[in-house]
Amino acid sequence: MNYILFLIAFLAFYFWLFRFMKKATHGLNPGQLAFVFTGKVLASCFYGWLLLHYYGGDDTWVIHEDTLMEWEQMKINPLRFFVYEIDLRQYITDMGWKEGLPYFRMKLEKAIINKPLGIFNFYSQGNFYVNMVAFSFISFWGSFWLYQVLADLMPGYKKWTFLVLFFYPPALFWLSGLRSDAMLFFFFSLFVSRLYRKWQIMPARANLWVASLAWIGMAVVKASFALLLLIPIFAWWLTVRKKWPLKKAFGGTTLVFLGLFFLSAAFPEPFNLPNAVANIQQEFFKLEGNTRVDLPALSSDPVTYIKNLPAALDNIFLRPYPWDAKGILQYVMVAQNFFIICLVVLVFIRRFPGRGDLVPHSLLWMLFLLSISFYLSIGYTIPFPGATIRYRVIPETLLVWLLSIGAMGSTLTHYNIFNVYKKQKNL
Repeated sequence: MNYILFLIAFLAFYFWLFRFMKKATHGLNPGQLAFVFTGKVLASCFYGWLLLHYYGGDDTWVIHEDTLMEWEQMKINPLRFFVYEIDLRQYITDMGWKEGLPYFRMKLEKAIINKPLGIFNFYSQGNFYVNMVAFSFISFWGSFWLYQVLADLMPGYKKWTFLVLFFYPPALFWLSGLRSDAMLFFFFSLFVSRLYRKWQIMPARANLWVASLAWIGMAVVKASFALLLLIPIFAWWLTVRKKWPLKKAFGGTTLVFLGLFFLSAAFPEPFNLPNAVANIQQEFFKLEGNTRVDLPALSSDPVTYIKNLPAALDNIFLRPYPWDAKGILQYVMVAQNFFIICLVVLVFIRRFPGRGDLVPHSLLWMLFLLSISFYLSIGYTIPFPGATIRYRVIPETLLVWLLSIGAMGSTLTHYNIFNVYKKQKNL
């Protein structure tokens, strides 16, 4: 590694973040910012090193190779790099709408990461670990924008929100690595923060335009996530803009969309949504993996979704079983599953002491509904724990934040946890 290039890049990106924090609402102080940014950089470097030395590189190093190819392409033909390489019209002409549009989406998904890092390679000279400093500057915003929203909404839990969003270990690891998951979180947080500003703080039209672009970014990275998000977002809009009661908005919206989902089974493709999900499951079934869960097959028949619900819940909350785990990442996943189950049990044992803080906020209902729906979608369709652990990291982080507050309530904000000085003074 070129340590000088690494250090200069780190200081430069930290300086830009520091300048922004001076003007940001609910920003981070210099010490917090240094701690967070250092953590992101180290996690991204460790992510790449671990996957290279123990998992043969995985897609992370393939993406890095793609950025090197982009760098070479820009040196040879800059116009093609910036303008001509992603051509929807040409793809549709060559492949038709059915294949051309997904191919265009795939090219855009790659370009979101490859183009910026391809340009940065002029500075890093193709060094993976120096590039991770630049990528950490991008992935940082995913945690920060959501932190701003939740800190503004729940100021009493500001310190706990900081710890979970920036340092919950699975989120720090998976959302720092050179993968599209970090970009999905980037767009998701931008989307939520702009809608929060538009609907609850400052109704500027620019916020809606930025939110729309952020949703398109999510659709490019992971279309299923973007589509599922529309349901809780609509319910959130009903409560904030139309003043619907929370239970009516979220409960009614969920029932209506579930009804429409299953009723669409009477229509031909591509409008048959149950069949579309079944096709996604079948695509995953065709893949190979070291550890595989035997999921029952779905079909366009709504009954299969009801019959397969226990298997989906088992897949997303319990798999891999401790005796089935293979490799360090799957053993970590076993620990994650146990931790989340303990939080759920604690909520019931302690009779939901955080209800007074959580329940009044429609935004938090939206986050909970999104987390549960995306969890179930993964449980129904993905038979590989190695993929599940990465795909579920965003809803998992949201659930950990919500469940921990629900289970502990104001205990999380008690000075005995966050202020050692006061604790010693009272002794």
